[in-house]
Order: sequence, then C-alpha cells, then structure tokens
Amino acid sequence: MRRFMLIVLTALAFGSSAQAQTTMTGTISMIRTGWNDDSYAVVTVEAMPNPAGCSRADGYITHKSLPGYGTYYAAALTAYAAHRRVMLIAHNGECFGAWPKLIGINLVQD
Repeated sequence: MRRFMLIVLTALAFGSSAQAQTTMTGTISMIRTGWNDDSYAVVTVEAMPNPAGCSRADGYITHKSLPGYGTYYAAALTAYAAHRRVMLIAHNGECFGAWPKLIGINLVQD
C-alpha cells in the first residue's frame, strides 16, 4: 500500500508540473526590455496563447528576480540574432504584472 501511494504521489507531482505550462513555437519578432526595471518580454510573429488569462497577451515576460532570467535572455538574444525558431513556455496559472510569465525558452533547429 505504501508503495502504491508513493507511485500515485509521484505521478501527481509530475502531472501537476507538466500541466503548469503552455508551449508555443514561433519566431521572435521583438525583445522588449523593462522600462526602468530589470525585465524583458519576448514577442513572436505568431499569435501567443494567454494560458493564465493575463490582462495583456502581447508577449511573455520575465524579471531578474525570477529563476532562469539570465538563461532565457541568452537564449532569446541568440534566437533573435540568428533568426531561429523558439519554443516559448509560459506558466498556465501565473502572470507577472499584466503579462504571461515566461518559464522557459527552447531553441528549435529545423
């Protein structure tokens, strides 16, 4: 019984983290930097889903205080400069300010 509960709890933990994200693939058309703040937003040519129902949906945003900020920024700048497609990952239930919260960027090689 204990082993069964461990398996169920493990499955729930992995399931909830997978459900906490929405991915979209596109080409970065703009990187907006924060006005007087250490943040940036990534905007794509393609329509961007708004999984958390944030009041603004014109880009996914991150802030220096959030984990992954520097890594995402490096990936975004690389993809933008190289005109490479990216897979953007937004949090399903969280906004940062008025925008969907960016939680990952994957560089796509076609």
